[in-house]
Amino acid sequence: MTSSLLHATKSNQVSYIDVEVDSNDSLSVREGWKEGGDSEPEGDGRCKHCGRTLLKMAGVALSGVVFGIAMEKSRVFEPKSIRDQMVFNNFIMLKMFLSAVAIGQVCMAILSLLPATKDRFQSASQEFVSCFDDRGIFSSALGAFLLGVGMSLSGACPGMVLPQVGAWVPNSLFTLLGALIGALTYGLLGSHLSSLTKPKICFQHKQVHEKLDVQYAVIAVPMAAVVGIAVFCLEWFWPNNKDLESLGRLSELESNIITTIAWPAYVGGALIGLLQVPIILLVNDTIGGSSSYITVVAQMCFTKNLQQMFPYLAAKRSGISNWWQVVYVVCAIVGGALSAASSNSFGVAKGVPVYMGLLGGIVMLWGARFAAGCTSGHGLSGMGLLTWLSFIAVPAMFAGGIVTAFSMQATGALDTYVTAMGDVS
Repeated sequence: MTSSLLHATKSNQVSYIDVEVDSNDSLSVREGWKEGGDSEPEGDGRCKHCGRTLLKMAGVALSGVVFGIAMEKSRVFEPKSIRDQMVFNNFIMLKMFLSAVAIGQVCMAILSLLPATKDRFQSASQEFVSCFDDRGIFSSALGAFLLGVGMSLSGACPGMVLPQVGAWVPNSLFTLLGALIGALTYGLLGSHLSSLTKPKICFQHKQVHEKLDVQYAVIAVPMAAVVGIAVFCLEWFWPNNKDLESLGRLSELESNIITTIAWPAYVGGALIGLLQVPIILLVNDTIGGSSSYITVVAQMCFTKNLQQMFPYLAAKRSGISNWWQVVYVVCAIVGGALSAASSNSFGVAKGVPVYMGLLGGIVMLWGARFAAGCTSGHGLSGMGLLTWLSFIAVPAMFAGGIVTAFSMQATGALDTYVTAMGDVS
């Protein structure tokens, strides 16, 4: 028996899924797109459509590689960099984060004003805020707090663990495994959790500029300027060399931008902020990473019964709107590897013990999905798009990380690192 299921995934696109069900209830899924709800392309039209999709994915893949390079070259991917940020001994993470937000806002402001791209920007913006239809202050704050806890434990975040794997950070594979376990366990309960925590009254206006009834650029550009000034002040009072010295990387700097082990944090942040442009134009979305883990584990729902039992996973299983993130983060591994190879620094960064990587990976994915966003989703895209809940989630994330990091410092666990894959302490 064959049936076709249609579901809207963007404002101007509808995905189609042809499902063939045999006597054992196994499913064979064939996917594609219908522009504006038109009929399925046939013959040459389908070939052209496949060609466009492949080109879009190639652009996403290249963006993922750049993301991985920027993470590795800035040294923000080192677990010590993340943990030391939470106890205010290193500011690479904050400089990079704020730089990415500022540059991303400038880019998105331009896209929102240009006649050729303003509709695309608006579509991507609405696609992003739709993630918060069943989220409120409680889930955003608690989920982000848990994300911060997991970040301090593992010295990673959902997007950062991929460049760690590419640069062969000890035990980063265990952090990745923990993240996948977290995605699977959350995915099995996701629908129930959403129904339990869905607020009775949702935000009528999910973004600041909507509430003020002004254009996005009117708020975004001044905010970007303020954030940019904050980065400048941070760099002035706490220069990048001081951060690199605390990581033991200052002596390894070179004049060649390709072979040097580190770039200034604000350079890496600016590169990541610029990636908002291709992601918006190619897939009508914004930078994110944690949803990719759900899409990967959702492949377990390969029968109709499983899809009915776990609708949260089933909804993330297929379609370009889900799979582009998988392509993006997988290519971030490639980017991390290329960057490490260019400076001959594979395995140079210290990792965390196995149990911390596993536990931290589980907790940070639970937090990210409960809050409907991670450091990239809430931080770079959410704050960049002036989303109310993201302005709640980001401080909560840092609060969780800071509380955990100082608690670990008090017990001596904060500076527990390993130098080889598989080391437990």
